[in-house]
Amino acid sequence: MSRLLDDIRVGKFGMPWFIAPQHCAEWERHTLKVAEMLDHDIPVLLIPNVAEYIFTGTDQEYWDLTVDFPNLAPPYPQFWSEHHLPTKMRSKECGDTDLSDKVPRGRIGVLVTALDPASQIDARARSEAPPECRWILWTEIFIDFGLTRDYTASGSHGAFFLMVDAQGHALGKPWAQTYSGGRHEREIQSLMSWFHPTFLAMSFMHCKNVAIINNPIDAKLAKRYRERHGRAPTPYKTLVIEPLKQILRTEGRAGEVGLAKAMHICRGHFRDYRQGAGLFGRYHQLVWTPMTVRGTRKRIVRAPEVEVRI
Repeated sequence: MSRLLDDIRVGKFGMPWFIAPQHCAEWERHTLKVAEMLDHDIPVLLIPNVAEYIFTGTDQEYWDLTVDFPNLAPPYPQFWSEHHLPTKMRSKECGDTDLSDKVPRGRIGVLVTALDPASQIDARARSEAPPECRWILWTEIFIDFGLTRDYTASGSHGAFFLMVDAQGHALGKPWAQTYSGGRHEREIQSLMSWFHPTFLAMSFMHCKNVAIINNPIDAKLAKRYRERHGRAPTPYKTLVIEPLKQILRTEGRAGEVGLAKAMHICRGHFRDYRQGAGLFGRYHQLVWTPMTVRGTRKRIVRAPEVEVRI
């Protein structure tokens, strides 16, 4: 199966169901801008293992962007990530649910762009950004529900924004600029759960126990794809997270306390040795320091909310 990004680049996507008729022209202008961004040479992350881990490797039901994702500092100025829809869901409240015969083999794709808070993206965002805001993450999501071959994905679903400080901590709740005409707010808020694998992958990429592998496309497959579509298929990167998963299972006790608390126990941070004498008087670089315990056991995790703007 081709990458979802490849399908989008050749135009196999359409308008989401909730776009209000009076906002169709605005949606088209916005999506054209996003499509042009996706046509550039940007890093592409294939993260099925991260998605599987978040949906079946933990039974956590609710995720708080300010608590459960240790470091959302963007690994690249702009990148794309994608994974398949889950075939199984594990929930502490509902148990295990097998979706293999209920959910088509669809795909999720997310575009992440790191914006300077002073950029001309949103006057309200600039005025509301606190002094500690280092980036505003602009995210776009495309969803392939696997229903037909002709109509691959729906998107863009609107622009979703999240403020992040220099240490990668989320500041406040995200907000969305949609074209729904003020309707379907609950459905739009539910889209946030599909961003979690991408956000977890971003956190994982800051850990020294995670390797990022470049995966070139086979030359014969690339040639056939180019003959059919007039362009080369997308090379992609994958994350090797097994060593980190082992740490979360053992030192973080993920099986006992859940993924959120395990990552809380194993949470790390950057130390900046780029100025001055450097690390050991020799190394001038950012160094990731793992295993820093912060907070208390009594801290309560709540589901994130999204402010939907029209």
